Amino acid sequence: MLEPMTDTELRMTDHELLALLSMTPTESAATTLGLFRLDQHAGNELLHNAGLTTLLVRGLAEEQGGRIIPVERCAVVGTVLSQAQEWLEISLSTPSAEHVLFMAGSNVGAVLLGLSPFGVHEIQPIESGPAMLALGLHLCSEYLVGAAEGLPAMATVRRIRVGAEPVTAQLAAVESGNWTLRTGGESNPAEEAVSAETALDRLEAALAG
Repeated sequence: MLEPMTDTELRMTDHELLALLSMTPTESAATTLGLFRLDQHAGNELLHNAGLTTLLVRGLAEEQGGRIIPVERCAVVGTVLSQAQEWLEISLSTPSAEHVLFMAGSNVGAVLLGLSPFGVHEIQPIESGPAMLALGLHLCSEYLVGAAEGLPAMATVRRIRVGAEPVTAQLAAVESGNWTLRTGGESNPAEEAVSAETALDRLEAALAG
């Protein structure tokens, strides 16, 4: 039985995530690697071995029967990422700042990963199912409505689900006047003006498709 992850964030590096996902080479793990921009390193044995080494040193993995397997919180993260059925990629930005967050949800739980440009990422447990999208929308609301880092600001959300077409929606907020909602593919997005009062509801509707 997997031990539940505590509320304490787990920090993992790129090469540790690469090694972890290689332990369970499922389609979901491959999708996760692509979202984390790690698929380009999937065949890099040096990075893979470095990841295994640091997982062992940190006590996040152990050798059992000639195999290295993740343990405790790392095992939970590995199980969620390798069995994920839904992913959210959220970019929150202003002209001077940008934050990228990922969520992965499965039948055994969900995790939120804060992507760092320095290659050390913070992972914490969240609720799976409908609560995952609700949390994503809440983070967008805090950033845009709460003007966490000022306005203008933009939230871009990409929702990927097994068995469904990916959906992308982007909401741009300004200090006064209508906000802008963009939906559809990158090559031919649809754009419309929306009021600040209804903007988050429209974003939710666009992602629910």
